Amino acid sequence: MRITVDGACLAAPLGGVARYLDGLLTGFREAPDPEIDLVLLRPESRVRTVAWTLWTLQRASAAATDVLHCPFYYPPLAPRCPAVTAIHDILVIERPEWFPSAWGRLTGRLIRRGARRSDAVVTASSHVADRIAERCRVSRERIHVIPYAVDHRLFAPPAAEEQRAVTRQLGLRAPYLVQLGAHEPRRGLDLVLQATAALRREIPDLEMVLVGEQRHDVPELDAPPPWVRHTGRLPDHQLPAVLSGALAVTAASRDEGFDLPLLEAMASGGAVVASDIPVHVEHFTPGVRLFSSGDADDLAAAVLAVADPSTAAALRRAGVAHAQGFRWTDVARQHARVWREVAG
Repeated sequence: MRITVDGACLAAPLGGVARYLDGLLTGFREAPDPEIDLVLLRPESRVRTVAWTLWTLQRASAAATDVLHCPFYYPPLAPRCPAVTAIHDILVIERPEWFPSAWGRLTGRLIRRGARRSDAVVTASSHVADRIAERCRVSRERIHVIPYAVDHRLFAPPAAEEQRAVTRQLGLRAPYLVQLGAHEPRRGLDLVLQATAALRREIPDLEMVLVGEQRHDVPELDAPPPWVRHTGRLPDHQLPAVLSGALAVTAASRDEGFDLPLLEAMASGGAVVASDIPVHVEHFTPGVRLFSSGDADDLAAAVLAVADPSTAAALRRAGVAHAQGFRWTDVARQHARVWREVAG
């Protein structure tokens, strides 16, 4: 069975969609399926997603392939073969104020229409699956929930010596908090800054370290306090040391489709404090300390609770153990079942 996979997202730095696809391909390399021939359709450089999907993938769907797998939210307008589409979230539909207006309107329309045209949809949580079914008017039976995973070769608790070396190289000194992921409105950076300001009354030398790129305008970062450090995007090999060395890793999002950065922090031995949004509760509850979403005071209280060494140690152990259940080889096997189903 020949599966053509859209690899356009891999031409950009590894954001969420690219991390998903890279992990899926890694899963197939580690546990190959002898009946599946994966063909990666990848441009030589970055392309405009809409044009690539509606033109290049349209032509690819007419070629000799059994299934077209579309990892970025929507398929071509009229695929000529069975299409499976990964819709990671529908925030652009449900929270349009978080996105540039023109891009958001177009993307929302393409997601709605694409979900109905797809032979199957995959997403990472039951909560998102239910929202897709309702907002895109797709039968729930066509939506397959496949939780995403983490590369345990990259994300694991580092040795103490490695942790000290990396944090020293980056100029980080304990105690510090980490917020991991692209900076954008949904991430709750306003809550993180409010909570850190409150915590500094108890822990005066506490710093907030923001790891990731700024993807959209976040007013709170226009003139940040002096105790905020912005590292930008860090290479994967440095992340476990930074995450495990933090007093806590905050995952304050007001909404998510899955939250790969949270899972990577858990696997790295980070003490994760997370908002109680549906996807966090669905997937990560055993390995994180939850706080009431949108409540900066409750976030500060949760961080203060995990500042206790014994509480933090127990949370770190629970997070690492829980993260072991998320493996890309399992994700690959579940995708293969979906492809076989739609290929007939």
